[in-house]
Amino acid sequence: MGEVVVKNFTFGDGTPRICVPLIGRTEDEIRSHANLIRDELDSLDTRYENFPELKVAVIEWRADFFEPLADLDRTKRVLEMLREYFPDRLILFTFRSEEQGGELRHDRVGSNLEPIMSFVIRSGLIDMVDIECTHGNYKIARATTGAHQMGVTVIMSYHDFEKTPHDDEMIEKIRDMEILGGDILKIAVMPSNEFDTRRMMDINKRMVSESYKPIAIIAMGEKGTASRFKCKETGCCMTFATVGQESAPGQMELLDLVALLRNQ
Repeated sequence: MGEVVVKNFTFGDGTPRICVPLIGRTEDEIRSHANLIRDELDSLDTRYENFPELKVAVIEWRADFFEPLADLDRTKRVLEMLREYFPDRLILFTFRSEEQGGELRHDRVGSNLEPIMSFVIRSGLIDMVDIECTHGNYKIARATTGAHQMGVTVIMSYHDFEKTPHDDEMIEKIRDMEILGGDILKIAVMPSNEFDTRRMMDINKRMVSESYKPIAIIAMGEKGTASRFKCKETGCCMTFATVGQESAPGQMELLDLVALLRNQ
């Protein structure tokens, strides 16, 4: 597996990087959540100052929750706010489509989806962007090329909130995302049992040796908990934890995740 360096953080070097989602429907809600996250980050940094690998690397703005997303001035204000709150972390911009389990309704943004993505990528205010592999190859290529031209790292993602697909399907998706230009390849699926979770962890471990990109395969929900912290075993490059609000089923509280990672 290859490594991807984004500012002071390396993905794919054997250390799972922690990402905390930030959620809010209004600017005030986002500011409130940012304050909460900032306080917890400062507390953790002090507690684990001798363990830099436990430092939260990424703040993911789940922009699909933001009601006035199509208002580019307001979207830019939020990005500037996040830069102010988290100058020492990476900012990941994500708007998750309804089809992939998100809040982004097309009736709210209409045909503005691509212009919003392009505006954010060109803003100079983000370090990483999530691009869903279900958008169609032409749109994916256009967004990925634009991101790379601006020095923005692409997390290419696929989500299934209903089931865990067959192994061959998951492996094919990873290889497709690799070809489509993703810098970090992420898959999150819903296991029916612990066997499904184990399958996903084994696929992550296998693809780490076969792919030249960092990989994060996550099993969601309570049955998938092990996949979120046994990252050194599987080679999973990135894991998600919540502060106050979860953005996907089964996300652990940040304090709990850090404690588990510390003991791995």
